Amino acid sequence: MKINKVKLRIALYQYNTLLFKTPTYIDLFLNSLKLTLPIIILQVVIGSLAAYGFTMWKSRYKEVLYCAYIILMVLPFQATLVSNYIMADSLGILNTHLSIILSWGFNPFAVFIMRQSMKGIPYSVYEAAQIDGAGHVQRFFHIALPLAKTGALALVILSFADAWAMVEHPMIFLKDSSLEPLSVMLYSIGQGNMGLIFAASVFYMLPVVWIFLYGQEHLESGINLSALKYRRGA
Repeated sequence: MKINKVKLRIALYQYNTLLFKTPTYIDLFLNSLKLTLPIIILQVVIGSLAAYGFTMWKSRYKEVLYCAYIILMVLPFQATLVSNYIMADSLGILNTHLSIILSWGFNPFAVFIMRQSMKGIPYSVYEAAQIDGAGHVQRFFHIALPLAKTGALALVILSFADAWAMVEHPMIFLKDSSLEPLSVMLYSIGQGNMGLIFAASVFYMLPVVWIFLYGQEHLESGINLSALKYRRGA
């Protein structure tokens, strides 16, 4: 019993040290939130607007343009990393969170998920709303978004997991270590103290575990819906 109490005291000591005696951890954790949350919002907004445009736009070149756009989704991030870096440098936003938020916010995967969800909405619903005098703004906010909620929630979960674990972009775009997210500096938090590193890793993965457990049903529904629409070519 005494040995178990000693082990418990040692384990809790690592968490106490991490949360109350390691201010760097809290700062880096907040940096991760400052990067991840705007990225999610930007991906949902841009993905939803682009998906609605691809859904409503009537042109024989629509599918060709959409396929060309989606090709970017299968490219490795290294293929666009240099161009994103050059663009951020020309805009003068290197070494800022904005350089990463913008490069991650415009994500073809977000457009794919949202379009597959919106294509499940019968076009007659849009036509009925148009007859009643609803414009594109009303149809987008009152029809497209509510009925594509499952896809949007799936996108939020996947985007959070992806952005929360980012490493390469912060290492290249950020020169100031105080701006880096926790994913980059996690290994050096404990400075060789394996117990402290483990405690930091536990707190680091808690948001991802929580959001996956909370949104598991929406994630499965969104992915299944997207895969079904993709196979049918709808």
